[in-house]
This record gives sequence, C-alpha cells and structure tokens, in this order.
Amino acid sequence: MYSVSYLLFPLVSGFIFVPGIARACAVCFTGKEESLEAFYVTTIFLTLLPAVMLASIGFWLYRQYRKTS
Repeated sequence: MYSVSYLLFPLVSGFIFVPGIARACAVCFTGKEESLEAFYVTTIFLTLLPAVMLASIGFWLYRQYRKTS
C-alpha cells in the first residue's frame, strides 16, 4: 500500500507550485465587496443558528416545566 508521504507529496507540491489551487474559493478571495459581505453574513448566521435553536428549545422546556409545577 501507499504510505502517507506518497499521498502528501503531490498535495503539498501542488500548493507550493500552483498557488491558484490554494485560492480556489471563489467567495473568500474575490474582489467584490458584495460577495464578501454575503459570505460573512452567512457565516455569522450559520454560526449563531444552532445556539439560537438550543436556547429556544431550552426556554420551551423551562416553560413546560414551570406550567406543570
């Protein structure tokens, strides 16, 4: 079988000799401010969404507990 070094060498050399591969993300490295703003807003939204959902469920469970007491 191939060892990890045989698989890692083409990947690392590709990033070194072809820097365009490392900057392949069209949204992150674009020059348009609208695209960057959309990327940041989406990132913030997707980061906060699980916390808001868990807080909502916790609040609902708390209210259900208070009703039965």
